[in-house]
Formats: sequence, structure tokens, C-alpha cells
Amino acid sequence: MRDVEPARGTRRPWRPRRLSSCLVSPLLLGEATEVDKRFDVVAVGTLNVDLIILGEAPRDLEALLQWAAPATVELTAAGSIGYGAVDLARLGLRVSLLSTVADDFFGRWILQRLREEGVEVEAITVEPGALSGIGIYMLLFGSRKRPLTGRLATHAPWPLTLSPAQEERLRAGRLLHCGGYLHYPQVWGEPTEALYRKAKDLGLLTSLDTQFPLVPVEGTWRQCFGDLLRYVDILFTDETEALAITGAATPEEAARALLAEGPRLVAVKLGAEGALLLTEEKAIRQPALPPPAFTDSIGAGDAFDAGVLYGVLAGWDLERTSRFAAAVAALTLRGIGGSQTAPTLAEVEAFLATLR
Repeated sequence: MRDVEPARGTRRPWRPRRLSSCLVSPLLLGEATEVDKRFDVVAVGTLNVDLIILGEAPRDLEALLQWAAPATVELTAAGSIGYGAVDLARLGLRVSLLSTVADDFFGRWILQRLREEGVEVEAITVEPGALSGIGIYMLLFGSRKRPLTGRLATHAPWPLTLSPAQEERLRAGRLLHCGGYLHYPQVWGEPTEALYRKAKDLGLLTSLDTQFPLVPVEGTWRQCFGDLLRYVDILFTDETEALAITGAATPEEAARALLAEGPRLVAVKLGAEGALLLTEEKAIRQPALPPPAFTDSIGAGDAFDAGVLYGVLAGWDLERTSRFAAAVAALTLRGIGGSQTAPTLAEVEAFLATLR
């Protein structure tokens, strides 16, 4: 898969490949083996901006209360599903995004940034009078992902009923992917399940990244899904999420429990320890790959998702897919936020070549 890469912000011509093999089974791909679809991935999820403050502040509370010093400050777009969409587009996939944004400065800026990255956004709902969500990462105390606070958006996370234009894009996709599912209770269970049933009826592959609730949940998080997992082919979680959903004691036990719910592939992201990928036939423990530089880990999990989805759509085996995904994730660590240093396909291949 060695195509010439254009400058960032332009769309790379897509040369579709018929999927001759599959990392789970040919049955998983179903109608997604068609090569005349308009979009490789139709993505649904929440969009927001992230304000990232990177520096060094005192750990002692008394000193911190007196502290004043400059820091690196960046504004990035566009949250979990936005980062994932940019990752996929930079790799050369054709991506349409179904979501909602506010008709405010940040909402318009999100759309502008996504267009610049080649993500199709013309079916995104723009909600007048709403406020955009803002994530504020205060990377001042040694961690490169937390603390995190911010403002929740006042608009819907994504359209719960598809417009004709949005449904047309779903029909034109090979794979439906959702990011940030657990963030907003109003999409839990039936609203998202209905979308996934429709996608399966249309012959799409489906994938979902659970992420974490922004409101307290008593008991395991499994109650937030209903029957949704029956319609998910590829399930992404991190270790904390997997344990909280299943109540299992280890990532391996959690992955097996999640696989039994219906997905054909479960990927549990383990941070600096890499990832665990499990199918009915195989389990792989993929080590994290050493990044060429490390700034922060915001969006690295979304990048890993993108790498896995690229491998699935290309028909790669599980080993090649997991290593490729680890490389995509490693390269996002080079810069601030989840999209600024999202790699192109050529960059991933060059990076992997240095590790052989």
C-alpha cells in the first residue's frame, strides 16, 4: 500500500483494494467488500475543541497558589471522533462525519479544520443557539493526559434520527464507527442500537470505541449498552473501561467477556503497555512502539483505532494490523493534541521500516 502522499489538508486519491483476507473471517466483512462505496468510514460521535496547556507547575499546593509562569497553549479540534476522523483521512481513507456542532465560533472552526483535513462534513447538523463543548487539559504536573476539565456542549452529541442526507451517507459507507459512546447518557442503548441495526441491515461493518461516562454510573458500565454490542463487529476500550464494563479482574478476562457479547474483534488498549487484541481464533499482545518524540498522549487511543480500522478495510491479518495500529498511535505522540501530528500512510510505513 505504497501510494504517493499529497500535502496535508488535501485528499489523497483512493485506490480501492478488494479485501482478499480478513483478520476475523470473510463473514465479518459482508457487503463491506464492495469497492464502489463512496466512503470507507462513516463516523459518528461528539465533536468539541480541546484547549491544551502544557508546562511545569509546582506540585506543592502552597507554591502552586503563588505560581505564575508562561506555558505552551494550543487549541485543537475536534475531540475523540474528530481526532479519529483526521487520523483515518491522513491515512488516505474517505471519511464522512455525522455529528452535531454549535453555531458558534468553535463549532464553525471545528468544521473548517475537518474540511482542511479532507473529512466530509456536509451532513453534520449545526444547532443554532447552542454552545460548543470545550475540553481543558492542564498538563502541568507531569502527566501528559490529565487533569482534564471543561464545558459540556449544550447541543445533542449526534443526530439520534438521521436526516435524508445523513442516511444517504450511511448507505454509502463501508464501515460505521462511533467514538465517545459512553460520554452522553442520551445516546446509550436503543438510540445507538437502532443506528447500528440499520448499518448491519445495510451490510456495513461496525466498530465502536466505548470511552467513559461523564456522569456517575452505579455498578458496572454494562448497563449502558443494552443489546448494542450484538451489532458491533469491532469493539475498542482501554483497560479501565473494559474492567468497568465487565467487572472482570484482568484485561484478558474482560476481553473474553466482551467477545462473548457479540463483537468479532475486541481491542483493549493498555497505554504504555500496548494493546490486547482478541478474536475467537487468536489473541495478540501488541507492545507499544517507541515514539520518535513524546509530547502528550491525547488522542493516541483514537489513532490506534484508526490503524486497526485501516488494517481491517485493507484485509490484513491480525498481526500486521496490530503492529500498524501501534505505529499510528506512536506517531501521534510527537505533538500536542490528537490531530496535529497524525501521520500519513507514508510516515507510518517509514517509521515501521526503522524498527525492522
